[in-house]
Amino acid sequence: VALGVSGDGHGAVGLLAGCESWFSVIGGTLPAPALKITRAALSGDADAALATSELLRPVWDLMAEHGSLRVTAAIAEYLGLVEAPSLPRPIRGLGGADAARVAETVDRLGFAVQGA
Repeated sequence: VALGVSGDGHGAVGLLAGCESWFSVIGGTLPAPALKITRAALSGDADAALATSELLRPVWDLMAEHGSLRVTAAIAEYLGLVEAPSLPRPIRGLGGADAARVAETVDRLGFAVQGA
């Protein structure tokens, strides 16, 4: 039995509190910041883990509003990692203004669009 944390916005805090794993939805799509959070937390560098997590606050806020799966799918679509629509029916992806907010957040945080 292992104790883990789910909910990407809580990953750093959970790992720092002693969780053995972080069940992340964003880790496969944005591996660099997820790995940075994990390595910092597991090495006991709470300041770095929490600061990196806080940089992703706009993503965590979008996930709280729209669900982590839908936001992660929108990020992957925007980055060109998958073709839209990427979610299986009956799950509906983000569109319109919500997808535009995700794209703006990705750009503001400096994540590169594939092929750009």
